[in-house]
Amino acid sequence: MRKMHLRSVIWSIAIAAAVMVLMAGCNQNKNKQLGAGLQSGDHHALYDRSSLNNEDNTLGVKPKWEKQQVSGPEPDNPGAFRQLDMNNPHLTKTFRFAPEISARVEQLAGVDKSTIIITENNAYVALVLDGHQPDKEAHPEMMANSITPKGGVGLFGTDKGSHRLNWSDPGGLSHAMSNRISGHVLAMSQPGVQRVFVSANPNFVQRIRFYSMENDRGVDLSVYMNEFNTMIQRVFPNDHNTRQ
Repeated sequence: MRKMHLRSVIWSIAIAAAVMVLMAGCNQNKNKQLGAGLQSGDHHALYDRSSLNNEDNTLGVKPKWEKQQVSGPEPDNPGAFRQLDMNNPHLTKTFRFAPEISARVEQLAGVDKSTIIITENNAYVALVLDGHQPDKEAHPEMMANSITPKGGVGLFGTDKGSHRLNWSDPGGLSHAMSNRISGHVLAMSQPGVQRVFVSANPNFVQRIRFYSMENDRGVDLSVYMNEFNTMIQRVFPNDHNTRQ
């Protein structure tokens, strides 16, 4: 009887552990959809867009990704996706800010601030929700590590380790609000924008704001393209085949 009872207890513990693992996996997937991915810093290297995006501060300016990317053929269907890498829907050569759309998103209930970036096919929305202060919640390095044509290691070229950067915090964003904002942004965007990614992760918000400040200062943001591609892949890790 004791052996049977012990087996029953062991099976109960095993089942409970399996359920916890399954729930954790579901929560991670949900967070990824909310622009709060990469639960583990050990996975960061899997999403680097270049071999130069490695925590080494001796590398200097990272090469612009567009110089390494061979242009693909024109699609037969003019309305088809024209993403640069069929294995990675996030890869981009250019981006621009869309303050006209941001202003309208900020009128929605629960939204304090928004900064929106438009790429070839996608729109990325960095949200500050009511009651949140990314200036205090984000890592201070999000507003540092600048890059210029003359030098600078950027966000991922330091030697301090990637574990210091938390991309898994959803920043209070719910699935309902994410879907609502995605719909609004998609409706207001140009026809070429076919996907919208929304995140309220404090680190993501602050880095996008940093790009905006650099843009206002007249900085050529092309020097940040490789860093941007890497960050986007970490915040929205819906693809695992990104190593180059």
